[in-house]
Order: sequence, then C-alpha cells, then structure tokens
Amino acid sequence: MKKNNNGFSLVELIIVIAIMAVLVGVLAPQFIKYVEQSRRSRDIQTAQELREAALADVADGKITGTGNVSITPSSGDPSTISESPTIAGNVVTGNFHIEVDPTKGTCHVYAGAGTTWDLTNDQVASAYKQHNM
Repeated sequence: MKKNNNGFSLVELIIVIAIMAVLVGVLAPQFIKYVEQSRRSRDIQTAQELREAALADVADGKITGTGNVSITPSSGDPSTISESPTIAGNVVTGNFHIEVDPTKGTCHVYAGAGTTWDLTNDQVASAYKQHNM
C-alpha cells in the first residue's frame, strides 16, 4: 500500500488561517484594553510616589508657604522631585501636576494640568483606571 505524503491541502491551510484570523480579531481588543489599564495603573503608582516625595520635602522644610504651592519640577522648585514623569495612560496627556499645602501637610497629584483626575484620591484614581474600559 502506498502512502500519500504530499502535505496539507490548500483548503486545510485556508481553514487554519481563517481560524487564526477569528482568534486574533476576538483577542486583540482585550489585549489592547489590558495594556491601557496597566499604563493607567502605572500612572497611579507614579502619582503616589510623587505625593510621598512632596510630603517628605514638606517634612524636611524644602517646600514652605501658605496655601497650595504648585510644584513644577522643571522650574527649579526646592524639591527632590527633579522632573515630573510623563503620563502613560491615554485619558490625558502631558506631565503630572503637583499641588502641596505645607500648612496642612497635604499633597494632591493630578494627571495633567487643569484636570479633575486627582490620582491621590482612591475613588478618582479607580475611576481613572477604569475610564472607558
């Protein structure tokens, strides 16, 4: 008896390619969603680190004043924060905006200047992380 070892037929290859195209079409949006969510999680973590650094500067007396003091790292403010990292999530773009009140010992870090995304507020940060998901 002879064996026919000619490989796969064209129909079999087209079926496999069609199945792979369907899988990619279904999985790609989920993958993109998870990548964006991880970027926003990184933004929240960075905002918390900036907040801790600003509060440490207040405790060390590097940042003083009354009322809200806006920290713009590139302007040479007396802070250990040398630069404000770029925002990774696509909800807003730009750098973080940091406001410190040395008299109250509070600090808020916003995602971009003039936005309402206060990433040091747990509820707002959670909404930022889940925005349009």
